[in-house]
Amino acid sequence: MSRFIFFTKTLWNEVPRLRHQLAHLLVGSGHKVLFLEKPYFPGQRQIQRSAASAGVQLLRHGELLHHKCRIGPIARWAHASWTKHSIAQTVQDYGLDADDVVVNFNYDYYFLRNLFPRNTIVTIINDDFINGLTKAGNRSPRFVRSSLAYAQRMTCSMSDAVLTPSIALQDQLAAYCSPELFMPWADIAYRQPSKTDGRDLILYWGVIGRRLDYPLISALAGRLAKEQPTTRLVLVGPTEDRTELQLLLRLHGNVELHGPANLDALPLERILGSIIPYLRGEPEVDAIVFPNKATQLLARGLPLLITGMPRFVEEPFVFRLDVGDAVRTIRHVANCFEDLQPTIKKFVDMNGPSARLDQFMTIVSRAQTVRSTALSKHASDVSSR
Repeated sequence: MSRFIFFTKTLWNEVPRLRHQLAHLLVGSGHKVLFLEKPYFPGQRQIQRSAASAGVQLLRHGELLHHKCRIGPIARWAHASWTKHSIAQTVQDYGLDADDVVVNFNYDYYFLRNLFPRNTIVTIINDDFINGLTKAGNRSPRFVRSSLAYAQRMTCSMSDAVLTPSIALQDQLAAYCSPELFMPWADIAYRQPSKTDGRDLILYWGVIGRRLDYPLISALAGRLAKEQPTTRLVLVGPTEDRTELQLLLRLHGNVELHGPANLDALPLERILGSIIPYLRGEPEVDAIVFPNKATQLLARGLPLLITGMPRFVEEPFVFRLDVGDAVRTIRHVANCFEDLQPTIKKFVDMNGPSARLDQFMTIVSRAQTVRSTALSKHASDVSSR
């Protein structure tokens, strides 16, 4: 049994992402996880702590400055010094030792090596933090992006292993490290969907916000209303910006909105496929190879209907709605739903929890060996002086 220390900027009770899945995966195989949630800033009212799962200990530390304020070496030094002190105070009662593995999801935590000089550090970069959009839909100014790039370069350089779920990000990070692909995995084993002719829903399951191509969704809903009126679009998840969403709902009676829900709480027997209608031409979207939720949807036997994401994996169960006739494609999916199941099952089986756990633990073991060798060499060099 090992202990893993997760550094994140996410609350445990947020919509599950790769960091949550990996924590559950490790706990399920007998390990322990210290999960450091989203940091707070000085003077900021602390958010009520999330309820932890068995095997997961939740902690919170502080950060001095927002990343847009860390411009220049003095600001970076002040932020790193203050944040390191806060982290040290937060974890001091947990008896950390050199066998603990640090799993870092923060692109700007290059100072972790100073806090954990003997520990193996695995950094996972799963978003394009430099070129990506803000929550308001704007890109950071160029002078801020250069500071972000510096932080990411330093963070990856100090890590013993760097993982990413995106080929585009792998190419970007290769300039200063040797990143490895670490793709999402299904939360359950493949489940054969029920045989029914009543599949009349197209599901979007995820955050309903700035990544979505609302004009495309609106156009699709309009065509379905005319050409396939029994089919409805169902959006399930938390909402970020309701302006375009409310317009969509006012214009189209065949579009439904529901709050966050577990997949298995939805009427899966009525869903003919899951749509992921992302924008094209946005760097953070273009970098996506396979979103976290995709394998969860496939594990329920649902084909994927996508837009944007030009690097998305090509499989027989992936259909593009931004190329050709979208309504005809949806009809084709409905007709071949049963025939797609063997290829979906094969893909899910190859990308299940055990496969990802084996991959992750192999990477950790290799990184630990490299770290141990480097420390031994350093000790030998010092003693010979």
